[in-house]
Amino acid sequence: MRYLTTVSAMACVAVLTIPSSLTAAGDHTHNPANTISADVDHPDSFRHFAPELPAMQARIPEANTEFGLHVSEIEPGLFFITDFIYQSAFLVTNEGVVVFDAPPSFGDRHRAVIEMSAPGVPITHCILSHKHADHNGGGYSFGDIEGLTVIAAQASADSLAASPLRGVLKPNQTFEETLSLTVGGVPIELQTASFHANDTDVIIHLPQQKFLMAIDTITPGEAPFMNFGATSNLEGYMAGFDTFLSYDFEHFLSGHVSVLGNRQDVETARDYAFDVRDTVYSLWPSFLERFGANMDLTGYQNGNLAYRMTMEDLRDECATQIIDRWEDKLSVVDLWADSHCETVVLHAIMH
Repeated sequence: MRYLTTVSAMACVAVLTIPSSLTAAGDHTHNPANTISADVDHPDSFRHFAPELPAMQARIPEANTEFGLHVSEIEPGLFFITDFIYQSAFLVTNEGVVVFDAPPSFGDRHRAVIEMSAPGVPITHCILSHKHADHNGGGYSFGDIEGLTVIAAQASADSLAASPLRGVLKPNQTFEETLSLTVGGVPIELQTASFHANDTDVIIHLPQQKFLMAIDTITPGEAPFMNFGATSNLEGYMAGFDTFLSYDFEHFLSGHVSVLGNRQDVETARDYAFDVRDTVYSLWPSFLERFGANMDLTGYQNGNLAYRMTMEDLRDECATQIIDRWEDKLSVVDLWADSHCETVVLHAIMH
């Protein structure tokens, strides 16, 4: 889509009223897109943001190990582990333990939890959902295991070979698009996708356990992290929901916060993301008129300033609507909605 950007082309555009600042949680009027202040009396104080919803708080597990982690057996032999910021899982079979991602925040505690849960069972496989160090930089804790099979998508392996990341294990088994393997009689299905990472993502499915793992996608019970999980591919992110929901699963591990998700969480996240997209698109026909109004307001002296103001107009109006519709359904909507709206605005400009 191309836009007229010259002063002469915009001179004839009617002046519109610039939208007022949006109202977030509580009785205070402020703009969540502004820098959050630690000053309790500041108009953009952190105190103006809504707390986590009680329904979300009720789902948070407790630390139940001496290592400060939570670990639980969600299906026979399948364990969920979290440090309340990152998540991982491991599968115990009669052949050995399969580790799915190794966040560096777990450190050596990862090995300790596995030994506690499956004493004496060797760790035989480590499967990387993607190459990013925040989810696999803890691989160093498994680096001394002789004969360990480290599996990754070929694109991730190539990227790691070109630019190694500290702590991330070097893959010794790769695949292009799909890989089906069986460890100790338990089938594991891997499929590449493109919803987040800049090279490739891997969807991990354990059909017997009805378990699906897709990292950096949703945050169960919450609005997604900034810019839809900082995705590098918004179209892939949006398309990912249909892919996820085509699987038969009851447990959904998305890699962040402490809550293990389920099918309803994925459906809710889809509805939220689609609502943000549709809200921006519903406002989009007014973009040029808003730009003209801002050019007039700034005296036709700074096109970049007027353009930024127009982007912020749409972002803020979108965020106002999204917060109003979703603040009672998902936690932290008022914290991240502006970034989600801005992500879609930027995508609409370029596409």
